[in-house]
Amino acid sequence: MYRWYVVCLLLMIFILSYLDRYIPTLLIEPIKKSMGLSDFQVGLLLGPAFSLFHVLVGIPLGWYADRANRKYLLIAGIVTWCAMTVGSGLVNTFILLLLFRLGLGIGEAVVSPSAVSIISDYFDRKDRARAISLFMAGPYLGAGLAFLGGGMLVRWLETLGPIQFPLLGPMEPWHMAFVLVGLPGFLFAALMLTVREPERQEKLARQQNFGAAFVYIAKRWRAFGGLFIGSSCNFAISTLAFWNIPLFQRIWGWNVAEIGAVTGLFYFTAGPIGTALAVWAQRKFAQNHVDGSMRVLILGLLIGVPASALYPIMPSAEFAVVLMFVAFIGKSVATAGGPSSMALITPGEIRGQSLAIYSTVIALIGPLFGPPLVGWAIDASGDPKSIGIMLFGFVTLIGLPSILLIWLGLKHYRTEVQTLERTLALEPDASRPA
Repeated sequence: MYRWYVVCLLLMIFILSYLDRYIPTLLIEPIKKSMGLSDFQVGLLLGPAFSLFHVLVGIPLGWYADRANRKYLLIAGIVTWCAMTVGSGLVNTFILLLLFRLGLGIGEAVVSPSAVSIISDYFDRKDRARAISLFMAGPYLGAGLAFLGGGMLVRWLETLGPIQFPLLGPMEPWHMAFVLVGLPGFLFAALMLTVREPERQEKLARQQNFGAAFVYIAKRWRAFGGLFIGSSCNFAISTLAFWNIPLFQRIWGWNVAEIGAVTGLFYFTAGPIGTALAVWAQRKFAQNHVDGSMRVLILGLLIGVPASALYPIMPSAEFAVVLMFVAFIGKSVATAGGPSSMALITPGEIRGQSLAIYSTVIALIGPLFGPPLVGWAIDASGDPKSIGIMLFGFVTLIGLPSILLIWLGLKHYRTEVQTLERTLALEPDASRPA
């Protein structure tokens, strides 16, 4: 039972990271008004401001996680990103807010590689996908908490108006929102002290240099390529949620509490439904296919891409809400399939760095380019209400080719799973958890 306690604690930390990551989406309009920002600048805050340093430091931190104590690395990351979130509530200029969002990316870069690596060493290959799939419910539960709880928090803070604090001076509601969501993370950093660092499993060599994971992936680019493309597509269409608040405000006249409640409810319902579907599909596919995790990823994209493309252009909010629910289920299924697929084709001693490379690749296409590209397109159109058409075009252009490419790469992934399993069976030092 202890290993499931570790999974649940890591899940809570993952949820917290997404709460801190998504809270700005609820504050777009007040921040934009307060600082006089364009939609392009808003896109920079939603995407590159977080992702730039997340991308730059993710791979070195993943390499370090393959050598260092992952528990303490996670603690340092939690403290860093929570401090940056609190700091975001203490600034009044675009540049300073941008810098704090950059710092958030540094702190959160350690979460997924370190946590998936720890979980992989607590579970054997048979049960690993189920444990990782549970952990990967974190993005949807965290985003749900941000939209549902955050929407109510922002609405309540708006009723209070600006408040004068000793030493800090006047703080607007959006300032206080950042501070309040950043503080709880320090408690979870303390709880990480209860986690025992597991022994690394499935090792093929005693030492690996910094570039080992790059070489390993490059030699097997056909197997990893489809996985990276499919997960990048899923992460990219997930950035649609960053624009849900202005989409519903501009097109259908909803307020932030209404949008937050519906979106948050969907994350809390569609997210777990998608995770449960992914776990069921993983078990079903595994009966006859060694590439079951990749098939889960494809299944998620087949559900998520069409629904994500269509809901922003629906003729009514009611139709949009229905399709958005379906889209959330599909994205949740695909989110569970990606890291599970990675864990099955990477040996233990480079798993942390490999997962960091994976996270870096999908972040380059998703939040780094998606939000500012959509914001630029809206500004270029001259019509803020063109947001729906721009979101439709964004999903369509990346979604359909990605599904085709991942399907073509499935046979190469299947071959690599079989090859690694044979190698581990012959390797005397490839230890496995009891």
